[in-house]
Amino acid sequence: MWQVFYDCMFDADQFKQAQTDCTAMLNLIDRPIKNVLDLACGPGRHLLGFARQELQVTGVDLSGFLLNQATAQIESAGIDATLVQADLLDYKPQQSFDLITNLFSSFGYYADPEDNQRLLNKAHQWLNDSGCFVLDVFSKEQAAMHIEPVHCTEYDNGDLRFERPLLSDNMCVYNNEWILVRGDEAFRWQYQHYVYSATELTTMLKKAGFNTIDIYGSFNGDDYDMDAERLVMVAHK
Repeated sequence: MWQVFYDCMFDADQFKQAQTDCTAMLNLIDRPIKNVLDLACGPGRHLLGFARQELQVTGVDLSGFLLNQATAQIESAGIDATLVQADLLDYKPQQSFDLITNLFSSFGYYADPEDNQRLLNKAHQWLNDSGCFVLDVFSKEQAAMHIEPVHCTEYDNGDLRFERPLLSDNMCVYNNEWILVRGDEAFRWQYQHYVYSATELTTMLKKAGFNTIDIYGSFNGDDYDMDAERLVMVAHK
């Protein structure tokens, strides 16, 4: 799946945007950061962004394909990074961190919602005493406002991606089907994950032990309102 859909999700513009997002995140946190752990790091977009800020970076992901992409990007950029292939709940860090991130709507994928809570609990445990956790998702409010029965995206190479999203289980689960048409071939991928509101995530983060939680509509610190395209939670230990 990742190999087929990779170019749709992680083009050059996405890597450039990640650099901008990392700078904005550090400004938003506004406290000294020496090392970063990126949970579900994918192809390393944000690892590159943080490393270019001269931070020590560690990325964890379950996908060997995506980690291979991250390795290629890191080697090409000539930077140092630690990459670990593991389920996030099985990961056992050898150190604590100043900043832990979970970005690009990579949260909520465990079938048991208690496991999603466990991941937040572990993020809290893995932070230094004054550390921060940044969670970036497409929220339940945003899904409800912007969901379309069918959406089509056309790419410069001629690929067409059709999406058919649906909220189910009392609007707790986001289901989506992607159909990629590439030349004479079509590829289909279905996935689902739990989707949360700002209030629900605040409750979960407090349950994990975080003391102060700031809510934004972007990495630039915009308000979380009807115009926000993302939900960014900055949780302080």
